[in-house]
Amino acid sequence: MKNKKITYALIIINLIVFALMEITGSSTDTKTLLKFGAMFKPLIFYGQYFRFITPIFVHIGLIHLLMNSYSLYILGPAFESLYGSFKFLIIYILSGIMGNILSFALADSLSISAGASTSLYGLFGLALGFTIFYRNEPYLKRFGKSFLIVIIINIFYSITNSSIGIFGHLGGLLGGFLLSGIFSVRTVKIKSLIKIVNIILFISLSLVLLYVGFINV
Repeated sequence: MKNKKITYALIIINLIVFALMEITGSSTDTKTLLKFGAMFKPLIFYGQYFRFITPIFVHIGLIHLLMNSYSLYILGPAFESLYGSFKFLIIYILSGIMGNILSFALADSLSISAGASTSLYGLFGLALGFTIFYRNEPYLKRFGKSFLIVIIINIFYSITNSSIGIFGHLGGLLGGFLLSGIFSVRTVKIKSLIKIVNIILFISLSLVLLYVGFINV
């Protein structure tokens, strides 16, 4: 039976945050978005580092919320079952953080972004990693390959739609890929050397992007 408790908990958090935003203002209002922790580069520069995490749970408008919550509802249980609830939660959060770090480094300084898409693209990155780090495991390799077309379509859509934060998506994708080489699924262990290399890459990339972000504010 698929694990779902963290998936459902994350969806509930998304719904609660959205409801609070609508009650106290509007999820499409700039002041409300900033109040609830949306990504905004100048405020991070002045010490609000929590904005690398909080945008994961903030959504801009009902359609944005429903699309991301539905995607999490569809994707979450499969990955939560493969990794277990605790690892799944860590991967989800770290992917979102990487997405927000890349957005901080490369996106327009005055742009405001938010949404679970950074973390959801992290799940795509996990699937992509399966084709590399589990290439000797037929089931996991097939599972990873099944996402390739979906990943390509989503990236193309993100690039061609100016209202979407492409850097957050790409950062989440990259973060998830690296994390797939760090965290082992329940049934197969990642080799220690591969883990070490990916940990170094994840940390190094994060630090480089943070540096780029802070010098380009």
